[in-house]
Amino acid sequence: MLSAIENVLGQALSFFYDLVPSFGFSIILLTIAINLVLFPLTLKQTRSTRAFQAIQPEIKRIQKEHKEDPETMQKELMRVQREAGATPLGCFLPLVVQMPIWFALFRLLRDVAAVVNGTAVEAIPIPDPSALLTAIRAGETHFLGMELGRTISEGVTGSGFVSAIPYALLIVIMVVSQYIQQWHAQRGSNQNLADLTPQQKQQQQTQQMLTRFMPLVIGFVSWNFPAGLAVYWATSNLFRLGQQFAIFAIDGRPPTPGSNGNGEPKSGGPDKPAGPDDGNGSAKPVRPHPVSDKKRRRRRK
Repeated sequence: MLSAIENVLGQALSFFYDLVPSFGFSIILLTIAINLVLFPLTLKQTRSTRAFQAIQPEIKRIQKEHKEDPETMQKELMRVQREAGATPLGCFLPLVVQMPIWFALFRLLRDVAAVVNGTAVEAIPIPDPSALLTAIRAGETHFLGMELGRTISEGVTGSGFVSAIPYALLIVIMVVSQYIQQWHAQRGSNQNLADLTPQQKQQQQTQQMLTRFMPLVIGFVSWNFPAGLAVYWATSNLFRLGQQFAIFAIDGRPPTPGSNGNGEPKSGGPDKPAGPDDGNGSAKPVRPHPVSDKKRRRRRK
């Protein structure tokens, strides 16, 4: 399967190189094209995550009420998730789909580096003849002072200080963009720690720790990635951040679990659990979650 994806990526890179004769810009255009194709999955992932956040109070209630009856609890949890559109697969599918693309692009860039360095390769998955393959054979794979077929570690340690700067900046951009993208996705979705149980506090603190340290882990792992793959990753982070802005503009910010759509405490009438008041003995009405409410309206029709 990876070989087939490599061939598709090679064809796409060759197409974009014909449009813009730059290996680096070809990778950027390829990244944008892949993310546009995956946008429906990204939208589903974002909305599924939002839905999970919105139904957390209901999940806690079901777990408490049916803790002695696991079968009923499981059925009720599945019902609530189904009605809210909170599918676990929707949260992880875009990541699962992109993993083979990362591996295939890694192999493709490794072959490119071998050709540039004069190392024999059985076959490089780029159309022959093509302007891109001609450029690769001529060693024209530089972008912003980087050789995109070289690993970042080779670029930083195997050259002078000035030559190492672009590679180091690329790592910084990749790590910072990953952190901002994750932070923006979670901003406004965390509860006040004072309102959480000890178990919930631990879960939230673990999530916050992952948000802070996962980009650093990715930066460490990418130390041995080809620079071209890091360009792909950094561009993906920035593009997904723009997608999140667009999705949140359409659907609104993710609601805080246990709050209404504005992040304010839940309250309600006789059929709705009341949350903390605003200090004046009154509370705001609950607004339905935008995703699950749309699904309910469609079902009623």
